Amino acid sequence: MKLKRREILAGAVAIAAPLQAQAQAPDPTEQAKAALKANRSQLDRIKLPMATEPAFVFKA
Repeated sequence: MKLKRREILAGAVAIAAPLQAQAQAPDPTEQAKAALKANRSQLDRIKLPMATEPAFVFKA
């Protein structure tokens, strides 16, 4: 079976599309770092007085 140029090009595009999608998939480590940064910025907005005691006791 002889393939035409258009068929070869269509096949190459069909193969390359999933590979490109995998290459652009975000890294789980980077996602975790971004989530930590977002959580930290939200926690920094909350103002607590220094006299606030923790809800637990440290025992040595």
